[in-house]
Amino acid sequence: MLIVKRRCAWYNKCMKESSKKFNLRYSLIQGSYWALSGIIFGFTAVYLQGKQYTNYDIGIIFALGNIVGFIAQPLVAGHIDRTRQRTLLRCILIAAALSLALMISVLFMLTACLPLSAAFVLLIGGNILFQPLCISLYFYLESLGSKINFSAARAVGSFSYALANVALGILVERVSAQSVPVSYIIITAALGALTLSLTLGAKPRREISEVQAEVCEKPSGIFEFLRENKRFALFLLGTALLYFTHSLLGIFMIEFVRNVGGGSSDMGSILAFMTLTEVPVMLLFPRLKKRFSCSGLLRFAVIMFTVKELAIYLAGSVGMLYAAEALQALSFAIFVPASVRYADTVIEKRNAAKGQTYITAVISMASIFASLIGGVLLDGAGANAALLVGVLVSAVGTLVMMFAIQNTPHFL
Repeated sequence: MLIVKRRCAWYNKCMKESSKKFNLRYSLIQGSYWALSGIIFGFTAVYLQGKQYTNYDIGIIFALGNIVGFIAQPLVAGHIDRTRQRTLLRCILIAAALSLALMISVLFMLTACLPLSAAFVLLIGGNILFQPLCISLYFYLESLGSKINFSAARAVGSFSYALANVALGILVERVSAQSVPVSYIIITAALGALTLSLTLGAKPRREISEVQAEVCEKPSGIFEFLRENKRFALFLLGTALLYFTHSLLGIFMIEFVRNVGGGSSDMGSILAFMTLTEVPVMLLFPRLKKRFSCSGLLRFAVIMFTVKELAIYLAGSVGMLYAAEALQALSFAIFVPASVRYADTVIEKRNAAKGQTYITAVISMASIFASLIGGVLLDGAGANAALLVGVLVSAVGTLVMMFAIQNTPHFL
């Protein structure tokens, strides 16, 4: 036991000395992931339309991709919890390698076909799976003594998302739609290399993790987890309702922009503007968390979610839509880092990865319903009716969250 303590002390000292290096690598991993998200969710439709896919076909592919991610997340999270995260980096590397292989195969599929559809279903599902893995990686590095600035890393992710949308938009217009898979391949290779560098740079972790694994309890199953964390189960329901409207706006943004007289170029600019508004708030989050409790920040953010959706519903011009999207900084930008820390605070350590993953899983479920119900509402009743339904669903989500959020102490 004394030997183990000495090893832990030595390792923690090493990790503190290399915190800057790990912060940089983790920030670049977040940046790579969100750039890939920008490519998948911003340009999959553009690429597939060039292969003669209809909008209906693309909607089905996105729905199936979200279902794949929804099913895979709890399975992978349970595996990580059972192994006490010893296999976390390995899981990220495997996911990156599979995504790389899939996108390389896409380059050789010239027209619409079942293998191309299946490839994008798996790529969308894989991209969704990456998010909880990146969050678990943050807690993994912190548990080993490295002080990681999650808010700054997530801000890098937001900036990368905006940059990917702008840059790839130019490449697709001036070169060809083949820029989509090529860009994805390059960034995925970078993500794999960064993860591999963490594996090589954290060599002593195995000894400590194995000791921790022997003394930790087994993680709970899904039903046991929900029974043990009833308020958190309500938190998940509220998150799903809020993200139904959030996803509705993201998936069908072009329809809402056209509804106020805008076009495709306006949509690209609005998405980039919206994402960039997140960056300063995420950079300032370490200061916010010292002044306000996690529960207080979350309550404010969930209220602003509905205020934002209402502002979009009331917007009558492209300029007003820009103003409404600026509220992203007070809703999504606060909710993301605060929810990560909140789940880590209220969930037992043995279920750490599972708690984070369930948040991402319900967001995926919300996206599935938003893509299917949103399409029906838009085709049958129009953009204004779809937005009104979204506002009402978001308002219910806010009410559920106000009850579900447990009071927490101020961050240290």
